Amino acid sequence: MSSTLYIHLGKILNNLNAVKNKVGEEVICMAVVKDEAYGHGILPVAEFLKDKVEWFCTAKLDEAVSLRENGIENEILVFEIPPVGREQEYKSYDITASISDLSVFERLKPDTKAHLHFDTGMFRLGMLPDQVSEARQKMANHPLNYTGIYTHFANSDVNDHPRVKEQLSTFRSIRAEFPDALMTHTANSGAIFYYGEEDLYYDAVRPGVCLYGYAPGEDEIPELEPVIEWKSNLVQVKKILKGEMVGYGSRWTASEDGWIGVVPVGYADGIFRGLTNGFQVELNGTLIDEVGTISMDYFMVFVTGQKPDIGDEVVILRNKDLSANLWAKKMGTIPYEITTALSPKIKRVYLDQ
Repeated sequence: MSSTLYIHLGKILNNLNAVKNKVGEEVICMAVVKDEAYGHGILPVAEFLKDKVEWFCTAKLDEAVSLRENGIENEILVFEIPPVGREQEYKSYDITASISDLSVFERLKPDTKAHLHFDTGMFRLGMLPDQVSEARQKMANHPLNYTGIYTHFANSDVNDHPRVKEQLSTFRSIRAEFPDALMTHTANSGAIFYYGEEDLYYDAVRPGVCLYGYAPGEDEIPELEPVIEWKSNLVQVKKILKGEMVGYGSRWTASEDGWIGVVPVGYADGIFRGLTNGFQVELNGTLIDEVGTISMDYFMVFVTGQKPDIGDEVVILRNKDLSANLWAKKMGTIPYEITTALSPKIKRVYLDQ
């Protein structure tokens, strides 16, 4: 293996405790483990969390089925609209479906567990506010096991955004039209940490990216710790003179004599080519620059002073000064995209189990 991704499960517990400290022990935690737990590995993360949270949330039915087939017994909510022809699996595997479209009422098998999902302004999945009456009628006509109701905020990753309050107001009006017994949840990571004063925790919250140590927006959350540590090693070291150029397109020129170290990791592993000449790694306790165009399987670093050795450890991602947040800012994106892009081919080692 050219690199190893260390997943510190104990830090996931730290982040979960930060959520619980925010919302209170009486609020149910629905851990979001979609898309390989944001690139960290859905099965090991779920196995670690199964005794620490009440629910899991997945994006796809396939993810939920995999959890069941691997012994996870927690309640599971699937966000996607149930795939046509696979409705029976929700009931067979005791999985909770999301009713995000009126047509789903008629497709699900009797007694299937279901949560009503209303779109209050995201304009992605969800029934619209003007469909409340129809939804209530379909509930009366279709004998499903209705256990919850929820919405999703579009702007909760930004502090004090007026759209959050607008969506919450809309949801409160919708919520009043349905039975009190339905478990109610609205809060994603941003809402948990930025909007607690708005009384939107209800019965449950859906922590996602915060479980893996990242703030959902620009405002940092000091209680959170990134969970991953990505390491590799130098596979070649060579002398470079001032004025010589490195990599495809010769996009970096040495400003002084030094050493080029070659790291066997590239954009096929998940280091975006757009990070070229834009991030640092740690070598022998010192932060050094990546230089030259990132290629499919390699990137290069520039070292001055003492020559490094082949085999020297390179830390690519970690907390604080090597965080995925820094990569995200450079790329104009969010840390979710960085971690979910980490290739499945990277060896993963789970610590603190």
